[in-house]
Order: sequence, then C-alpha cells, then structure tokens
Amino acid sequence: MQVGEVEVTSLSVTQLVDYRRKTVGHIFQTLNLIPTLSAEENIELPMIALGASRSKRKQRIQELLELVGLVDRAQHKPDEMSGGEQHRIAIAAALANDAPILLADEPTGELDTVNVQIVVDYLVKANKELGKTIVMVTHDQNVARAASRILHIEDGVIKKTLIPSEVIVKQEAVSYVDQLRARIKEIGVQLEQLDKDFRSEKIDGDEYVQKRLSLKQVKDSLQEELSRMGVVT
Repeated sequence: MQVGEVEVTSLSVTQLVDYRRKTVGHIFQTLNLIPTLSAEENIELPMIALGASRSKRKQRIQELLELVGLVDRAQHKPDEMSGGEQHRIAIAAALANDAPILLADEPTGELDTVNVQIVVDYLVKANKELGKTIVMVTHDQNVARAASRILHIEDGVIKKTLIPSEVIVKQEAVSYVDQLRARIKEIGVQLEQLDKDFRSEKIDGDEYVQKRLSLKQVKDSLQEELSRMGVVT
C-alpha cells in the first residue's frame, strides 16, 4: 500500500514507527491522554519520542496551546479539564510533530452538541490554516458535513461518495454562540436541580460535590469560549 510517495507495506517495523511519528498524528476516540501528566506534558510526549530538543518542544507547546485556545490550562491534568478541553489537547498532541496527516477516530464521541462544534472548528482550523490532511471516522452527520469529501462505508465497503451538501442533517442550523449560550443555561438548570437533590437528601455529599465540580468546569469552559469570541456573558 502506498501513502503519498511512500510504499508503507515495504517498510520495516523500525521504519514504520519512525514514519508514523513523523508523518501521522492520531486523535483517538478514547483520547489516550496520560492522566498523571499535565496538558503541556501530554503535548510534549510525542516530541520527546521523536527526539526534539527541549527548546523546540517548549516553543511548539506554546504554539499549540495558543492554537487550541488553552494556554491557561497548560498545567491542568486531564481530569481537571472538561471533555471538550481534553479533546482539544488531544488535537494539539496529534499536531505536536507537525505531521502532515491526522487520523481522527470518532473525535467528537461522547461530547455534547456545543463541544462537538468546538472540536470540529479546531479540526477545520488545522486543515485550513495548517494545511493538514485529516481522515476522520464519524457517525455524526453534522460532523461529516465539515469535510470536503465524504465516503459512506458499510461493512468495510465504500457504498458512495458524497459532498457536504448531499448529507442530510436532521437538526436545524443554530449559531455557534446560541449553542454555547443554550448549553450554559442548561447547565444552570442542572446545577439548581443538583442543589435541590442534595437538600432533599436524594444524593449524598460526595456525589453532590463530584457532580457540581464537573458541571462547573464545563460551564466555566463554555463561558471562557464565549469570552475568547468577544461575546459578553
């Protein structure tokens, strides 16, 4: 099998590892972020594997954190970030070695509508501004519409090739800002209900604290996103 000008099936195991590190970035469905490492350390890991110098790694980390809008989360570990933020760090890690190809396996899986759009926007940014070729697997038709070429596959067989306008979207288009605001409002309602459940002893203190912190992190992340867009909340 040939990818570009390289016959990958003829490469040795060592050559394949080197090829993958230099040429292909991966965004896994499960993200594969190391839970004990900070955001910047997770981004740095692929560069260490490739043998990049410390100064180059430091500069690249800063560039990528700025690209995904998470400079202020550099020292946070994955469990201290929202799902959307974790996905954006995974994108940054995939771009760490400046690979020309990104393979994305359900990169928006298990995310709510707002965070799906956030992640898709950054993937489009990587494609349009950085010139990366992105091969993405998704079951979400709205996500598929962000692609320039869509292959419909069933049982490992390509059934048809589509362009974005040919994909039927089941939901009406809503502005990104409105989606953010709607999700923030929804979280506000969930927080109020959580308080009521705790006061009525439907949940214990540990569950209350865990759920409240999780919701608060997501809400703060969405409000920060609006702020970065210049929207006053």
